[in-house]
Amino acid sequence: MSIIKTNKKLILRLAFLIVPFGILTLVLHDGQSGGQTGGGAYDLSGLIYGLVLFACITVWMIWMLIACFLSKTPIDRKMYLKLLLIGIIALVAAYFVTPRMF
Repeated sequence: MSIIKTNKKLILRLAFLIVPFGILTLVLHDGQSGGQTGGGAYDLSGLIYGLVLFACITVWMIWMLIACFLSKTPIDRKMYLKLLLIGIIALVAAYFVTPRMF
């Protein structure tokens, strides 16, 4: 029963990481940009989108780190450490993808 509950927590928390990458996808696949990456119908520059992406991932990683310290069971602690690792990978991926927005 505990593992099922942990899997539900994992999926829920992982869903919060999908939102910033959804924003990034909107920017990179803007249909009205005339072939250029970013721009188009969006008024914000790539710098703002990049900062929002990094801020979302950083807040998410801090949330996972605090949750890891507050978790009571080893299974939950292990799950939060995995989610923190996924956040680090997402931050590195965002670092390499964001320059395409400028």
